[in-house]
Amino acid sequence: MWARIDNQIWTALVNFAWNLVVTAILVIIGIWMTRWILHALDRFMVSKKIEPTIVYFVNSSIRAILYGLIVIEALFKLGVQSSSLIAIVGATGVSIGLAMKGHLSNVSAGLLMILFRPFVVGHYIQIGKIEGTVEKIELMNTQIRTPDNTVVIIPNSSLTSQKIINYSLKDTRRLVIGFKVSHDADFSKVKALLLELIEAEERVLKDRKPIIAIQAITDNGYKVVARMWVKSSNHWKVQFDLTEKIKERLDQEKIPFPAPQ
Repeated sequence: MWARIDNQIWTALVNFAWNLVVTAILVIIGIWMTRWILHALDRFMVSKKIEPTIVYFVNSSIRAILYGLIVIEALFKLGVQSSSLIAIVGATGVSIGLAMKGHLSNVSAGLLMILFRPFVVGHYIQIGKIEGTVEKIELMNTQIRTPDNTVVIIPNSSLTSQKIINYSLKDTRRLVIGFKVSHDADFSKVKALLLELIEAEERVLKDRKPIIAIQAITDNGYKVVARMWVKSSNHWKVQFDLTEKIKERLDQEKIPFPAPQ
């Protein structure tokens, strides 16, 4: 009798070990096939020139579905009955749903962003005090790379509940450069040299006339502003380069700046 029980236990252990090995092989094959499918899908969407925003979102969504199917298939292979599995999945789903209520709102927010597209991958945006280039839009969060090359990961629900400033949505953007000069400075001379520098800057759009004016008068001088239009992608480069040229030219022409107060 004991020999028969030992034999049954041994047989059960061998069968379980065999199922465990087969399951491990199936999981490895499943992971490899998932990666291959995702890679092929990524190449296909890129070849069709689909927006990177949609590519990232579809890729992450299908990855989650395929990995979920691998887990379910592994449980079936290990002998978990379908009725038991359904009960486990149902109970687990309710528990996870309650525990991940905030995460589910991130997923729905991600879907809304894909649908209404307030920004896409590659856009330069600002949310609160954070600004940078959008690198990825995934199921749960969005990755933004700041100008100092720091990656900020923001939950999607936070994005949809805040004001978003999109600097890349339009092809052109107004550039404003302002500075103060002394009351002794001849404004007509300042205006002429600014206009000369702006017209010489090739990246400033020529179809819109620049505006140069006195914005405000203070006790020790007056503030001059120059407004022009540039392509959004050139905004910061033109601002930095032109500001430097203006400073050099003002020094050359001995335009007086206000005395420190």
